[in-house]
Amino acid sequence: MSKRALRARLGLSSDKQLATVLQLPLEQVEGWEEERALPAVPEVLRLLGVQPAAAVEVPPADPDDNRIVAVETA
Repeated sequence: MSKRALRARLGLSSDKQLATVLQLPLEQVEGWEEERALPAVPEVLRLLGVQPAAAVEVPPADPDDNRIVAVETA
Protein backbone atom coordinates (compact mmCIF):
# COMPACT_ATOMS: atom_id res chain seq x y z
CA MET A 1 0.00 0.00 0.00
CA SER A 2 1.28 3.46 -0.83
CA LYS A 3 1.37 6.42 1.52
CA ARG A 4 -1.27 8.20 -0.54
CA ALA A 5 -3.58 5.15 -0.45
CA LEU A 6 -3.15 4.82 3.33
CA ARG A 7 -3.99 8.48 3.89
CA ALA A 8 -7.09 8.12 1.68
CA ARG A 9 -8.14 4.95 3.51
CA LEU A 10 -7.86 6.70 6.88
CA GLY A 11 -9.41 9.94 5.64
CA LEU A 12 -6.28 11.99 6.37
CA SER A 13 -5.17 14.93 4.30
CA SER A 14 -1.56 15.49 5.38
CA ASP A 15 1.63 13.75 6.41
CA LYS A 16 1.41 15.47 9.79
CA GLN A 17 -1.89 13.72 10.56
CA LEU A 18 -0.50 10.38 9.36
CA ALA A 19 2.59 10.80 11.54
CA THR A 20 0.35 11.51 14.53
CA VAL A 21 -1.75 8.40 13.92
CA LEU A 22 1.36 6.23 13.44
CA GLN A 23 3.13 7.90 16.39
CA LEU A 24 6.22 8.44 14.25
CA PRO A 25 8.35 11.55 13.66
CA LEU A 26 6.98 13.80 10.93
CA GLU A 27 10.36 13.82 9.14
CA GLN A 28 10.26 10.03 8.81
CA VAL A 29 6.75 9.99 7.32
CA GLU A 30 7.56 12.88 4.97
CA GLY A 31 10.58 10.92 3.70
CA TRP A 32 8.38 8.14 2.31
CA GLU A 33 7.53 8.49 -1.38
CA GLU A 34 3.85 9.03 -2.20
CA GLU A 35 3.39 6.15 -4.64
CA ARG A 36 5.89 3.58 -3.35
CA ALA A 37 5.01 0.78 -0.98
CA LEU A 38 5.16 1.73 2.67
CA PRO A 39 8.10 0.44 4.68
CA ALA A 40 7.38 -2.54 6.91
CA VAL A 41 7.80 -0.67 10.19
CA PRO A 42 5.85 -2.12 13.14
CA GLU A 43 3.60 0.95 13.44
CA VAL A 44 2.41 0.65 9.84
CA LEU A 45 1.92 -3.12 10.09
CA ARG A 46 -0.08 -2.72 13.31
CA LEU A 47 -2.29 -0.08 11.70
CA LEU A 48 -2.91 -2.31 8.68
CA GLY A 49 -3.74 -5.26 10.92
CA VAL A 50 -0.82 -7.36 9.78
CA GLN A 51 0.65 -9.52 12.50
CA PRO A 52 4.36 -10.22 12.17
CA ALA A 53 5.12 -13.90 11.88
CA ALA A 54 5.95 -15.38 15.24
CA ALA A 55 9.38 -16.89 15.50
CA VAL A 56 9.21 -20.63 15.07
CA GLU A 57 10.49 -22.32 18.17
CA VAL A 58 12.97 -25.03 17.34
CA PRO A 59 13.03 -27.79 19.91
CA PRO A 60 16.41 -28.18 21.57
CA ALA A 61 18.66 -30.74 19.95
CA ASP A 62 18.95 -33.98 21.85
CA PRO A 63 22.67 -34.68 22.38
CA ASP A 64 21.96 -38.39 22.95
CA ASP A 65 19.85 -38.80 19.82
CA ASN A 66 22.63 -40.45 17.78
CA ARG A 67 23.78 -42.65 20.68
CA ILE A 68 20.50 -44.50 21.11
CA VAL A 69 20.43 -47.71 19.09
CA ALA A 70 18.03 -50.57 18.74
CA VAL A 71 18.58 -53.43 21.16
CA GLU A 72 18.53 -56.90 19.67
CA THR A 73 17.37 -59.71 21.88
CA ALA A 74 17.98 -63.40 21.34
